Amino acid sequence: MRDDPGVHADLNADLYADVARRAVAAALEVARANFGRTLDIEVKGPRGDVVTEVDREAERIIVATLHERFPGHTVEAEESGTLFAGSDHVWFVDPLDGTNNYAYGLPVYGAAVTLCHRGEPVVAAIGEAHTGDIACAVRGRGVTVNGRPFERAAPPRAGLPATALWTGYQTQGDDHLGVLTSVLHERSRRLFSTWAPTADVFLYLRGGLDAVTVYQCTGTELLGSLLILREAGAEVTGADGRPVRNLADLPELSFAGSPAVTLPLVDALSPAGAP
Repeated sequence: MRDDPGVHADLNADLYADVARRAVAAALEVARANFGRTLDIEVKGPRGDVVTEVDREAERIIVATLHERFPGHTVEAEESGTLFAGSDHVWFVDPLDGTNNYAYGLPVYGAAVTLCHRGEPVVAAIGEAHTGDIACAVRGRGVTVNGRPFERAAPPRAGLPATALWTGYQTQGDDHLGVLTSVLHERSRRLFSTWAPTADVFLYLRGGLDAVTVYQCTGTELLGSLLILREAGAEVTGADGRPVRNLADLPELSFAGSPAVTLPLVDALSPAGAP
């Protein structure tokens, strides 16, 4: 569902989108140039997340690009945390979405830059590694891919949907996650768990994915990925099936896709005891 673009009329959305695209393109260039070589892999946190020197270099380039053009804006970066605090305009940066995949040679990764204004995502750009494609969305104005307007072609399918599950590392060992995963497997012809939401977004745009389930996911790529899904025609709903108007207020469990796909998932999860 697309919202009234007037809610961000004070933003120079075209300029923001252009800078976001350029920042993502630069990050992808770094990642692709270093893919497959031996990396210094550091464990980040107790749940198996990792970081490499490529994450840090790509982040440095994105932050420099944003700060040079918008020095008064805040940046929330995946590795560096909060930079230049104090603005209503906050850029969320995931310089290498899918670092675990990247670090061990699986080419399922990307990059994401999202601008939030007073807490709400209004501009997003994400890049896909193996094609170099960049999808961009401005709230209320749809999606472009590589600067050209894009309409998702998704012919109706018979049978079960293809779905993806996005979770945070903190859900490991969570009983609710076990129930959720079991129901999704039962209700999906295929369940993707790529640990790279940006890759799943492109899969959705190309019609290979019907819906996304989001459970306790808080990554810096999340809001931008959901904004692009919504601008491509997906409806974002909570576990009660009601639309989520402000993506910044995302509940613990949510869904993105056509209600014809997501509402049956909601109905199936309720009696199963999922959150």
